[in-house]
Amino acid sequence: MNPSFTATNGENLSEEASRQTERLGDAASDAASKASSAARDRADQAQRWAKSRWGDLQRNVESQPYQSTAWALGIGFAAGLIVMGLLRGRR
Repeated sequence: MNPSFTATNGENLSEEASRQTERLGDAASDAASKASSAARDRADQAQRWAKSRWGDLQRNVESQPYQSTAWALGIGFAAGLIVMGLLRGRR
């Protein structure tokens, strides 16, 4: 066997493996970039939705203060009953 032929063949295999590794790395980088961009877009959408809902809630409370107060007191009373029930159940 010719030593130079074997060395060249080994170098070719090494270069091919290096190129393939580089392509896989580029593909992984592209996929990570796309996933990051999609996650960022979804987070922006969620933030806009939350701000919109918060604004709606604020306008509703401002337009109906007495009803909002009654709801808040009712929810607080119910939460107090639940907490007291849980605390009494421990004894």
